[in-house]
Amino acid sequence: MRAPDSRLTGALDALRDAPAEVAILCDVDGTLAPIVARPEDAALVAGARPVLASLRDRVRLLGFVSGRALADAKAIVGLDGCAYAGNHGMEMQYPGGEPGLASGVERHLPAMRAFVELWPDSRLAGGGVRLEDKGATLSFHARGAADPGAAAALLQQVADDARAHELIPRPGREVLEIRPGLRVDKGTAARALLARSGARRAVYFGDDWTDVDAWRALRALRDEGVIDTALAVGVRSTEVPLEVHEQADHLVDGPEGVLDALRHLAGTDAPA
Repeated sequence: MRAPDSRLTGALDALRDAPAEVAILCDVDGTLAPIVARPEDAALVAGARPVLASLRDRVRLLGFVSGRALADAKAIVGLDGCAYAGNHGMEMQYPGGEPGLASGVERHLPAMRAFVELWPDSRLAGGGVRLEDKGATLSFHARGAADPGAAAALLQQVADDARAHELIPRPGREVLEIRPGLRVDKGTAARALLARSGARRAVYFGDDWTDVDAWRALRALRDEGVIDTALAVGVRSTEVPLEVHEQADHLVDGPEGVLDALRHLAGTDAPA
C-alpha cells in the first residue's frame, strides 16, 4: 500500500473533511476490480470491501456505476445501502430502493432483442468474439481471442450493423458495447444519483471512455452550481487511450491505486 501523490491527497482531503456533503462514485471493472479474461471471474481488489463499507457509513452517498448488468455489479461489490447504476445507467437502484429501468429504456428493448438474433454465437465464433447479453445493452468481448485482428474486424462489422439499426456502438477495453438509441450513459447516471443525494462534493473513479461521460457530467454540475466540487480520478492502463487519461484531474495506478485513494478518504491510510 502507498499513499496517493500529494496533489491527489490534497484534493481528497477537501472531501474527507466534510463527509456529510460527499458523494463517491466508482466504476467497477478496471477500477475496483482488475480486468480479467472472463467477465464472470471478476472480483474486487483484495481489501476493498471493508474500506467501501466504512465509506458507505461515513459519506452522503456511495455509488457504483458500471457497464455490467445491475445485478452483476451488485454481486461483485457485495454491499447493501449503496446506489447502483448498471448497463451504463440504463438500470438504476437508489439506496433503500428497488432496481428499475431508466426513463425511456423499456421501449427500446425489442430492438435490442432483434439485434441479438442477428448475431448468434455461430456468427461470432469465427472471430473469437463472445456476446454478453445484458438486456438493455450488449457487450461483444474480444479479450482472449486467438486472432486479435480477426476479432477487431468482426467488432467493426458489429458496430456498422448497429448503426444501420439505429443503435449506438461504443468501444471499450477489448469490448464493443451496443446501446439503445437514446441519451443514457454514465454521465446521466451520475447526474441522477447526485440529484437524489443532495451531495455538494463529488468524486468519480473510472478507467475508460465510458467514464469520461461521468467526469464531464460532474464538471457540468459544478459549473451549474449544483455541486461545489467535482473530482475526476482516472486509472492508468496501457489498454486505455492517452486521451482518456488526459480527461482526468488525477491518475492512480490500477485498482490498487484506487483502493489507496479510498483508504485515504476513509482515514485508514497505512503508516508512512
